[in-house]
Amino acid sequence: MHDHPIRSLFSRPTATSELSDVYLVHAVVVEVLGKTDLPDPATRSKLISRRLNRLERVVAEQGGSVVRILPQGLLTAFDSAEDAVLVASEMQRRCAVIPQISETQIGLRIGIHVTAPCSTTDRAFAAAESEAERLAGLLNEGNIVVSTAVVKALPDSLRDHTAVPGRGNFGLGVHLIEWNSLPMRPAPPSQAPLSIAEPEKAPTELILRQGDQHYLFAGGKSVITLGRDPQNDVVTHAPNASRHHCRIISRADDLVLVDLSMNGTYVQLDDQPEQVVRKSMFTLSGRGRISFGHSSRTHSDQVFEFEIR
Repeated sequence: MHDHPIRSLFSRPTATSELSDVYLVHAVVVEVLGKTDLPDPATRSKLISRRLNRLERVVAEQGGSVVRILPQGLLTAFDSAEDAVLVASEMQRRCAVIPQISETQIGLRIGIHVTAPCSTTDRAFAAAESEAERLAGLLNEGNIVVSTAVVKALPDSLRDHTAVPGRGNFGLGVHLIEWNSLPMRPAPPSQAPLSIAEPEKAPTELILRQGDQHYLFAGGKSVITLGRDPQNDVVTHAPNASRHHCRIISRADDLVLVDLSMNGTYVQLDDQPEQVVRKSMFTLSGRGRISFGHSSRTHSDQVFEFEIR
């Protein structure tokens, strides 16, 4: 285990206290190299710190306790499997919308395990912590991996969003959380008084254009679906598109694209480099182009232009 300062240690059950399960969430920020080298140390440190700050903010907003500060992550604890999974999903969402630099991907791996009611010793707790760490390291960034014990403790509504990894020799008892499909968990209401002088903000308008197709979404619609299925709000005939390819979610003051596809969604903002969004999220702004399963430089007749105003 890591010998780093403990920011806030939760109370473990004692022999005289009411025993209950504790769900440990091991979240670590990782770097995946593309064709270019990592950015300079100062920039790299800033990118990692930004994600760590978001992890701590999620825990502060959503509840739970910070058990240990890891070199590039957090170990946190929750009283229920539902809280642990929903907060871990929010961690992934918050980090996924941070723009990447060049082809270097910085992401988040999360593992969740549970301590049994009788696990009151330091040795038993350390074993549970090690298992959560092991689960976090099984798959690549952008995943939440949990043990069977965690899945069994979930309500049916969340258990339906779990899956067994289809590839690799991970052993028994390993499950994935399909966090992209989970509902966003609202933060508890703030106790701060509302400012009556703050003006109301106009609803955001999203315009999508592709050939003769023209879509206008002007507030009031929180989720816009895109893909080959005719039931989608926006239908594409791109050859590499999935039936349910992606969603655009209205969240606070942002529009966030969530990729659900096999081939990824390619997004280009104005004159910035094109980004590939795969099983993650991307904040849309200004103007740009969206293409489904291919670069906007190919199959240009299937590229959608967007404008947010």
